[in-house]
Amino acid sequence: MNVAIIGTGLIGGSLGMALRALPEVQTVTAYDRDAVSARRAVERGAADRVAGSAAEACRGADVVFVATPVGAITSALAECVDAVQDRIILSDVGSTKSRVVREADRLIASKKGISFIGGHPMAGSEHEGVEAARADLFEGAWWVLTPSDTVNTSAYQTLHRILSAIGARVMALEASRHDELMAVISHLPQLTATTLMNLAAEKGREHGGLLALAAGGFRDVTRVAASNPELWVEICIENRDAIAAELKEFAERLLSLHQSLKDSDTERLQKELITARDARRALGKKEIAGDLFDVELEIPDRPGVLADVTRLVGEQGINIEDIGISHAAEGGRGSLRICIAGDDESQKVERALSKQGFSVQRIRL
Repeated sequence: MNVAIIGTGLIGGSLGMALRALPEVQTVTAYDRDAVSARRAVERGAADRVAGSAAEACRGADVVFVATPVGAITSALAECVDAVQDRIILSDVGSTKSRVVREADRLIASKKGISFIGGHPMAGSEHEGVEAARADLFEGAWWVLTPSDTVNTSAYQTLHRILSAIGARVMALEASRHDELMAVISHLPQLTATTLMNLAAEKGREHGGLLALAAGGFRDVTRVAASNPELWVEICIENRDAIAAELKEFAERLLSLHQSLKDSDTERLQKELITARDARRALGKKEIAGDLFDVELEIPDRPGVLADVTRLVGEQGINIEDIGISHAAEGGRGSLRICIAGDDESQKVERALSKQGFSVQRIRL
């Protein structure tokens, strides 16, 4: 297949490097408004050639990834949609999804050959640009897909297969749910690190040796404060409602800690610290290991079913290792097969799907 990447920064460049290592990828064409970045992508092995525009990059492509800053995604998608006539899969890598998915569905509504599936790789670095790109950036990282109810089954299978091939662990979520979760685990930490870093910098002006004393804990907590400010302004404005809601709750929790300190309430303070410690330690126990299981279910042959099932599995925090669909010869229904790693995880998926009324069979491979 031929792939186009619009935007050759850290994510676009890393994606190009990873894709070019796949035997099924024939060419990777790159476009960036910064011509120097695009040429550098070729020099670093992230693309085979440079296009003069997003439209040119899309012509002849089977799959297109839009890896521009969040604020430019919809305009890049519009240019791509206008340029292509053949069957093509469009995706993006933005960290906010609701508006992008809504706008993309509007753009492709009259284009039957075009499929859009929103995406967000949970990988990155405080470093930016194609110079920081690397082929293994996505290995073991979650890549969230946000399929809408109109998603094409074959397109989803193809995109899932590509992302799995570059080492990503694919999870599907509804777009608005994705944005709510990102506000907690990505966007709020960025603003927290920003606030703490600014506080320390101001105190440092009063006490010259303060920042020189900053040890590993402070550096770890504030690492993301070194990220691109322009990028984060766009992200925060895109997801402002969800972030504002989580900021409010976070502020209330900080005020609660403030009151515990004023009251010398050591019992409550210790409880908070223990709860946080246990939750943090549990993060290291999420890796899935064990045998593979096929979870098979009968599904009606109608739009939206695949999106419903994959999002339901994603809500359990479980990766689909492989996916396949067999359509019944008589039409009207089909069989969906999803491969899950781990006995406990596959049972969890089986229960969740059965609860939604699906007839499910679990098979150890």
